[in-house]
Amino acid sequence: MKFFLPFLILFFPITTSAYSFINKTVDGHSVKIFHIPYGDNYHVTAVASNNGTTLKSLITQSNWVAGINGAYFIPRDYTGVADTTNTVRIMNSDGFSFSRYYPDTGINGIFWFDSGNSPILIQNNIYGEKLLRDNYNSGMLLEIKSGIANFPILLANGSNLVPRYDLLGLITPKMQLMTTKSFICRTRDNDIKMGTVSKISMLHFSDFISRFGCIDAINLDNGGSMAMYDKSKYIVGPGRNIMDAFIIVKN
Repeated sequence: MKFFLPFLILFFPITTSAYSFINKTVDGHSVKIFHIPYGDNYHVTAVASNNGTTLKSLITQSNWVAGINGAYFIPRDYTGVADTTNTVRIMNSDGFSFSRYYPDTGINGIFWFDSGNSPILIQNNIYGEKLLRDNYNSGMLLEIKSGIANFPILLANGSNLVPRYDLLGLITPKMQLMTTKSFICRTRDNDIKMGTVSKISMLHFSDFISRFGCIDAINLDNGGSMAMYDKSKYIVGPGRNIMDAFIIVKN
């Protein structure tokens, strides 16, 4: 038995729980996804800046590990003015930071985390499209520790909401183009998955990511803002400066 023990250790190593990075091709789509198991040695939180900055800066300023770009905003290279966002953003880095419309999330969904790092989807649609006032978990707004809102909600309780938005004309022709798109979601086990999928229309995006176990998900900013960063290097982007991000933090 003593002779075989080293070989058993080689084939059955002692491991510690950690997030993983999925990088593969599925049905012609390049897929890059961070998978963070719930209760792991790592968790996800939201961070933000009041001005445009790099994803690398948002991660490394607090000695964190990895992350992905956050919500849509109006960058200065579009308008010639300061970077601006009206989305709901709540994060640890600067206390509570809300949009001027708070607590109304409109048709946006806010992907958030409570004090136990449990992820959940919230919508508190007060003034937006009446046909879309589902108000997912709206009574939990005050329990948010960190979170970022964006449109569209891709999945809620396993249901694909994009066809409803499309019927109301809210899925624009640009969103329907076969381009790379990014997302964040939770699974039934409260795991987090966040990443990018290439060459896909918003009309097919929800069904595709549901294959990875997603049940609650929001779309993240795409195009020139898209970026993913892991272990001191970019794996997507860097793209233009951004204003917020979802970040993987070691417990």
